[in-house]
Amino acid sequence: MPKIVDIESRRAQFVAASLDVIANEGVAGATMRRIAAQAGATTGAITNYFDGREALLVEAVRTAHNAAGLRMRHAAQDGATAAERLKAVVLQALPLDAVRMREWKVWSAFRSALHGRSSLWAANQAGYGNWRRYLQTLLEPICIDADSVRRESSLLMALVDGIGFRLAAMTGTAEQLAVEQRGATVDILFYLNAIGRPQTRREGP
Repeated sequence: MPKIVDIESRRAQFVAASLDVIANEGVAGATMRRIAAQAGATTGAITNYFDGREALLVEAVRTAHNAAGLRMRHAAQDGATAAERLKAVVLQALPLDAVRMREWKVWSAFRSALHGRSSLWAANQAGYGNWRRYLQTLLEPICIDADSVRRESSLLMALVDGIGFRLAAMTGTAEQLAVEQRGATVDILFYLNAIGRPQTRREGP
């Protein structure tokens, strides 16, 4: 009797292995052989599910963005007001635990490897585009007009990126990282509270 293979589960296994390798060794270190070893498989097994290394890396980018987006939407459900939903989502965007730190290490690795790789660049840009649009949706009930929404979303993205990449690049002790993470949380909350200042808020939640 032929063995039944769950194609989506197998693909997800190889994507997860590639993300682990990228987080630890960068994109250059994510060779097919290294990814296969991480997954406990052969390179030939990977090519049964992906049309080469580039296709696997593109799927890894999409998966990282989609996982972050899903987590943020779940976090938003706990907010009773627009400001609380925005705060919950933005805090989820920061590398404040092991799962999110892994994501940021992956994004840091991809950021340095996008030059000249149009498929990877397009996949990463699509993820950032979704993030921008979601932020703007959250900001619309808070900001006074469309210009404010665009301005605040750009500033928030820049702030989150700056903090996220800085934390992901830290090489100190766990205690030092924890201190930096607490400081980042304070910085973000200070900015989010400033967004709610009277001249930029609409009436209502």
